[in-house]
Amino acid sequence: MPAVTVLDHVIWAVPEIAPVSDGLLLDHGLVTLPGGRHPAWGTRNAIVPLAGAYLELVQLDDADAPMVGFTARVAEVAAAGGGLAMWCERVDDIDAEAAVRGYEVVPGTRENDDGSVLSWRVAGIPQACATPLLPFLIQWDDPARMPGALAAAHRCGAIEKVHVDVGAQGPRDLRITTGSGVIVLP
Repeated sequence: MPAVTVLDHVIWAVPEIAPVSDGLLLDHGLVTLPGGRHPAWGTRNAIVPLAGAYLELVQLDDADAPMVGFTARVAEVAAAGGGLAMWCERVDDIDAEAAVRGYEVVPGTRENDDGSVLSWRVAGIPQACATPLLPFLIQWDDPARMPGALAAAHRCGAIEKVHVDVGAQGPRDLRITTGSGVIVLP
């Protein structure tokens, strides 16, 4: 049986998280929650939960981090003013799906601001960085703690549907259907 895949998250690379977070709340009624640090990549994030999926705001946090792979992709998009940089599918059997796609599975962690650690396994980040049209894959070690499962009282109302439009250069638009209408983030 093939692995089940669903949209897990879309990465929005930004020069600084705070102004983008403030704009999402002011312009769209979307609440951003604190994230944490990715020490291996030299990045920091914040989370906009979207009813199972999420928007991940990512900024460089360590100017001395090697500019390769994920870090280089975030830096490139952020330096151009910021925008949607990559997207990720959640799978229920990452080993099987990675084998089909020829991806290597590697562990990942993020230290939350409260000191706790979130962990997962990912596959395909090098391929997604090189060809942003492609998603990378994730399987959360504890799905109950994944960022998409967090609760947020968005001022725009309940999140009903999330859809990412992808073009040759990667994610083009994130469409969020809420209780008060559709939000499109380029």
